[in-house]
Amino acid sequence: MARTVSTLCLLTACFCALAREFSDWLLFSPLAGGALALFAILQWPGISLTYRIFAILAPALGLLLWFNDAVSVQVLADAVDRSAFFTLFLTSLAVLRESAKTSQLVRRCGTVLVNQPPGRRYLLMSFGSHLFGVMLNIGALNVLGTMVRRAIRPGADPESQRIAGIRRKRMLTATIRGFCGVPLWAPTSVTMLLVLSGIPELSWEQYAPLGLLWTLLFLFWGSVLDRLAYKRPKVHTVNGGNLVYLLPLVALVALIPSLAFVVSQITGLALFSALLMCAPIIGLTWIWVQYKGRPTRIKRGLLLRRMGRSFPVTFTDQRNEVVLFASSGFIGVILIPLIDPVVASEFLAQANISNATLMVSISLVMLMFAFIGVNAIITVTLILGVLQQLPDLNIQPQVQASVIAITWAIFAGASPFTASLRFISGFSGISPLRFGIEWNGWFSASVLAIMYVTLYLVL
Repeated sequence: MARTVSTLCLLTACFCALAREFSDWLLFSPLAGGALALFAILQWPGISLTYRIFAILAPALGLLLWFNDAVSVQVLADAVDRSAFFTLFLTSLAVLRESAKTSQLVRRCGTVLVNQPPGRRYLLMSFGSHLFGVMLNIGALNVLGTMVRRAIRPGADPESQRIAGIRRKRMLTATIRGFCGVPLWAPTSVTMLLVLSGIPELSWEQYAPLGLLWTLLFLFWGSVLDRLAYKRPKVHTVNGGNLVYLLPLVALVALIPSLAFVVSQITGLALFSALLMCAPIIGLTWIWVQYKGRPTRIKRGLLLRRMGRSFPVTFTDQRNEVVLFASSGFIGVILIPLIDPVVASEFLAQANISNATLMVSISLVMLMFAFIGVNAIITVTLILGVLQQLPDLNIQPQVQASVIAITWAIFAGASPFTASLRFISGFSGISPLRFGIEWNGWFSASVLAIMYVTLYLVL
């Protein structure tokens, strides 16, 4: 019963978030806030201690600032709207992940990737991991990590074990690097959600071409380092590696922003909002296709049964993420009015900080907090809030978004506190710290160095 009511609360908050895209009716804000509060109360026993702190801190801070006339009712309503929109993001994409995790297409593509010849396996593994990451988020690492583990069966002799160890390292580093490229452009990534929410004048379609360029360079650079680190072995014919099986997955990934673009043109919504409307439709259609060959009446029944059984579990299992996203979005909005833009501008002017130094400093702050375990959602929300308050800031939004996205991509594969690194290291047999520093450290450091040099040359 609690799971069902909790699911209804999430769906109510999502409805309010969508309604606010079409209407200025203020009653949607308190309705969304009440639904999120009830969700947190119902799911409280399953919420981790850290996230409970956020669940208490956000409304307490909002009430405290309101009682002291530091923020207005309108600011509080905007904060609740941001929380509801972040909840919509999680819930909408959860439908997409739910449909992908039972797809034969995903499993077949995973098999194709791990059975590639050594000479091209790294690049294709990183590309495939990237595609999986767009659709499955962290679930991509589970799919490919499991397949890597099954594909590598070393013999008893030392040489066989050494070769198996190298193969495992190359495949898993390719997997994590491909996955870490998702924040660079994908509209299904939390990074893009935060960047586009924090930089109102920037739209996804304005940034996407640049983000895709960074993604291609990111994946290509990883392939170059892998090729330099290992001698190219003789290529043998390997069964089960037909790349044609990847084309439907590529088409499916391309369908998401394409359909969203059409919807945005028809409705007048921002493309990111349109995407969150389209994702559940694509997900439900994908599930429907998985039942092909059965009568329509049977498929309808199976789809409804899955929606009634699996979806509430999927939605409520992300209780910690919902609390974190909603609280972070709320806190970010109510703290922005407290920033004095004049003081901040005077400080930058007196310190004689150039635009390049400012961007590099922001990147380093993100990295520092990521390596001490502070969630990046909080860090990025506050950083972007401060940046947008600076009246004399003349750094293009695309540059701000690029620095945030590239830095996020780096610490996702380097900090032992990130879920992605903790997850992939479980398949490697080594600690997250060793994986991030020893296996992936040189790649991370080189990408950062290239970005910092480029900033000083361009800005």
